[in-house]
Amino acid sequence: MDYKQLANDIYEKVGGGKNIQHVTHCATRLRFTLADDKKADSEGIKQLKGVTGLVQGNGQYQVIIGPDVSSVYAQLPVTENGAEDASNDNSVISRLLDFIAGCFTPMIAIIAAGGMLQVVLSLLELSGILAATDDTYLVLYQVSQAAFFFIPIYLGNSVAKRLKIDPFLGSYVGGIFVMPGLTTLLSQEGGITLFGLTVPNVSYNASVLPVLLTVWLMSYVYRFADRILPNSVKFILRPLIAIIVITPFALLLIGPLGVTIGNYVSQFLNYLTNNFGPLAVLFMGAFAQLLVMTGMHTTLTPILLTSLATYGYDDLIVPGMLLGLAAEAAICLAAGIKANDAEFKQVSFSSAITALMGVSEPALYGVTLRLKKPIVGMILGGAVGGLYFGLMKINTPVVIASFVALPSYSNVLHATIGSLITFVIAFAYTWFVVKDSDFPNNNVATVTETADVEAPAATETTEEQTVVEKIVLAPLQGMVIPLAETNDQAFASLALGKGAAVKPQDDTIAAPFSGKVSAVFPGNHAIGITSDSGIELLIHIGIDTVNMQGDGFTRQVNDGDTFSAGQALLHFDSAKIAAAGYEDTVMITVTNTMNFLDVVALAAHQEVQAGDQLLAVF
Repeated sequence: MDYKQLANDIYEKVGGGKNIQHVTHCATRLRFTLADDKKADSEGIKQLKGVTGLVQGNGQYQVIIGPDVSSVYAQLPVTENGAEDASNDNSVISRLLDFIAGCFTPMIAIIAAGGMLQVVLSLLELSGILAATDDTYLVLYQVSQAAFFFIPIYLGNSVAKRLKIDPFLGSYVGGIFVMPGLTTLLSQEGGITLFGLTVPNVSYNASVLPVLLTVWLMSYVYRFADRILPNSVKFILRPLIAIIVITPFALLLIGPLGVTIGNYVSQFLNYLTNNFGPLAVLFMGAFAQLLVMTGMHTTLTPILLTSLATYGYDDLIVPGMLLGLAAEAAICLAAGIKANDAEFKQVSFSSAITALMGVSEPALYGVTLRLKKPIVGMILGGAVGGLYFGLMKINTPVVIASFVALPSYSNVLHATIGSLITFVIAFAYTWFVVKDSDFPNNNVATVTETADVEAPAATETTEEQTVVEKIVLAPLQGMVIPLAETNDQAFASLALGKGAAVKPQDDTIAAPFSGKVSAVFPGNHAIGITSDSGIELLIHIGIDTVNMQGDGFTRQVNDGDTFSAGQALLHFDSAKIAAAGYEDTVMITVTNTMNFLDVVALAAHQEVQAGDQLLAVF
């Protein structure tokens, strides 16, 4: 069977990269999530040589291949997130950075949870609520350590998935490195041998390079076994061969080599901070948020974890990131005070709070990059604060940059002073350099009283009414909250456009204007509509409700249908959403906000009925 040809044929017949939102596979099937199932050539796929069947349902488009499915999957010209694989067009360094970031990004939630739990324990100990010898403290400490002790297992799964081989084999490899019995054998007096060769006594707890390199090499063994084995035994023998072949390499060569490389990297960073410490932290403080902006900050994770595993602290990456957060908080505070636009003021103040807590994306994308000029203040403040941190030799044992974790720093007083230096510089620069013309709508206060805003058909011509081009009505009854206060970062940062959110009190989404359905989504948890006057609106029900795969959601219209204001578009079941563990907040955003002067919410923290005025589009 020509796997590459079959993969290309399937790829084209399901609609190509633009129609593929996600693809994975099980033991026998390729499982696609498509933007529009109707764009797939189902009959054509069934006729392909190598395809044994087709199943549609539960939000997935499943192409049945059989035991060769992993080989076909590996040849799909689609990355894991559904975008076309353009890696061949990138440099080797770019592809390497993308690979590292892609492997570590899925682990961030685990690392964040473990790191923040350590912070909480430190605060409880400092406050005298818990002692380090209390049973509760000891149990929770072990829980926090699990996030780091088993990093080889988490990473093995992530790397294998990235390389398109069985992710549980990757977990298996990680488990080998941290197996307690094997660790005991390696550390016993006289050591242990494998095939007559002495296995180096190396600790792999929290290590990253040994697993990354081992799983990478195993991917070649896995694919070789896949090619030579008959289908009847492939499912059983392929993983067995991969593990048997890779284990000697892992324990005798790759593992020790990875640990050695990691130690050298840590020693090099330690050398930099010991000999050029102020300059190294200056650089990190200045450019930390630019790394976040480009997504390159995730590539620092393996270096950070190696440093923590070797020395028990970090004096470069996390301190530098902390200063970036201080700069972002200062910029948002200054912008919030200066802003006259009510919504931009809300976004700025809420982003300042989230930045202090350790999440800078809303501040970075929602305020700093929109105003542009504060970027210079961010760099200057971070650089001066970094210089101070370096001179004071500030370090921390935690992996999360957050001001909640400030008590864990080696010198809380000097860490606070350095952060304040950054904060003051970034605030002052924003305050004095950013002018009204840099703000949205030239920092002109927008009219928020609903009584003064009339629909486009009104005949009165007051000054306030002439600037209002279009009105978006509330699509359902509920309590209106600003987008910035929602728990979905994509909406809260306004990356998807300005708008409002509604905590629902009914279960029907009604059309907020007359127009046309421009996009429907698998699972029916969201809909894209376009008004007759050109407003492109996204109505999204709940947070992460895509995982419900349509359970509890019913669509009343189809892609391309026209509708009138007030017509039912979607129905949803809030009880099912809550039972599944998700929020039912409805986000309403004008996705083509950039085509207009401004989008203003006409209500906030108040109840609206379906059909009430919700947004004014200027």
